[in-house]
Amino acid sequence: MDGTIIRIGLIAAGIILIVFGFWTHSIKKLAVNYAVIWGLLGIVMILVGAIPVLSEWTAMMAPGTGLAFFCVGALILFTEVQESLVISQLNLKNRELAMQVSLLNRESERMMLELEELVREQEEAYAKKDSVRD
Repeated sequence: MDGTIIRIGLIAAGIILIVFGFWTHSIKKLAVNYAVIWGLLGIVMILVGAIPVLSEWTAMMAPGTGLAFFCVGALILFTEVQESLVISQLNLKNRELAMQVSLLNRESERMMLELEELVREQEEAYAKKDSVRD
């Protein structure tokens, strides 16, 4: 009986992982590589829960052990999904900051060229002024 509950839990967790991965990717919160990884893990969990040969180990567990195993696994899975969301957001912010730095560098180079041009014009004006005095 307890093995059946774990198998159903694995199937449900796999479905939730697949749906959550694609949903968070569609709203631009999860990077595509993480969405694919969570989708594949969800498929594996569904297969382990649905195919009896792959889930024979659930019948060998003691009744309380199976439930504890499932709860600890769900907690670890939840924290890892949260971490992948945070990493995806940090990667996105890192990319945006890199673009802003690139734009600022380009603006700085343009301003340096304009400053050099002004200095050159001012030096030419001083040179003409000095030559007129002589």
